[in-house]
Amino acid sequence: MIPVSNYVDPAALEREMELLFRKGWQFVAMTDELANDQDFVCVDLPEAAIVVQNFAGSLRAFRNVCPHRLNLIQTEERGNRSLICRYHGWAFDGDGRPKTLPPRQGFAESRDDERVCLQRFHVASCGRFVFVSMEGAPPPLADYLGEFVPVLEQLSGAMGALTDVDTIHHAANWKLLAENVLECYHCGYVHPETFVKGLGIGKKPIADVRLDRGHSSSHFPKSPTARDALKAKAVAHLAGREFAHESFFHVHIFPNLFISSTEGTAFYVGHAIPVSAGETNLRTRFFAPGVDLDERAQARQDLMNKQGATLGKYVINEDRAILETVQRGMASANRPPLLGADEVRIEAFAAAYEAAIAG
Repeated sequence: MIPVSNYVDPAALEREMELLFRKGWQFVAMTDELANDQDFVCVDLPEAAIVVQNFAGSLRAFRNVCPHRLNLIQTEERGNRSLICRYHGWAFDGDGRPKTLPPRQGFAESRDDERVCLQRFHVASCGRFVFVSMEGAPPPLADYLGEFVPVLEQLSGAMGALTDVDTIHHAANWKLLAENVLECYHCGYVHPETFVKGLGIGKKPIADVRLDRGHSSSHFPKSPTARDALKAKAVAHLAGREFAHESFFHVHIFPNLFISSTEGTAFYVGHAIPVSAGETNLRTRFFAPGVDLDERAQARQDLMNKQGATLGKYVINEDRAILETVQRGMASANRPPLLGADEVRIEAFAAAYEAAIAG
């Protein structure tokens, strides 16, 4: 198991940044958010501010810091604007080079000098999922994802429009958010109304576990509920969907990307971004199912999308309250936690984490 100190010690987070987040591939955005020229998404990791931006249809990734006076260039989480520093107006092209260097400011460097260029990162996509690597020569993204390439591609096709985005701050270490979503043993205690009674999830053991290279997936099978008949009527317009399953299907892409499907009728993408040893920003994205609907059915689905995002964030906040008390408990603990049979995915996460930290 991961040492308890690694959940509370700032030095442990520094090692994670060096050995885990600056190596391999990190999820940063969905292609939906980067579809138009000059669309951008920023991810601020400790000591590594990243911006991914669309330049006339090509996605480019850079360190989001102007080389002139080290100002952040894009300051919002996402948006649409040119890559221009707000401090002195330095503008950069798709290669990270300044478009001009004002001669009156007396810069001796040329626009091709690396000292005036943005540090560029590797960017690649799998389906609708966009990843960045800060390594000089990372492995191909497909090699990093392994068996989960077809999983992400299938989910990309099953998901419809992006319907809601948000960021929910947690006073908890990022690893606690990852471990929490890898099991549903807690659902009966933390989500008795939302998951157990509402969705019928949490009574049956974990099923169909898949593990590969730190990534994992599983189904949390559904049990009958008193609301099934009503729910079946509400989602009758989705009966023809190709991606259908009687479960809560969950995917974890190491280290900090979470994807879930509720019976193929609603989809969620969560991204746990470390802020400090005891703080995490969870970026949430909710998606409609990818089904063509007539006007009447679409109106019904629009309402379901809003209700689904509201419920999803309510569940996240149920977890947040517990994870923040776990974080406080970690600070007082003198021995590692225990794992049960249903927590096999947490065990796999810990093994991948320890291997990464060992270099």
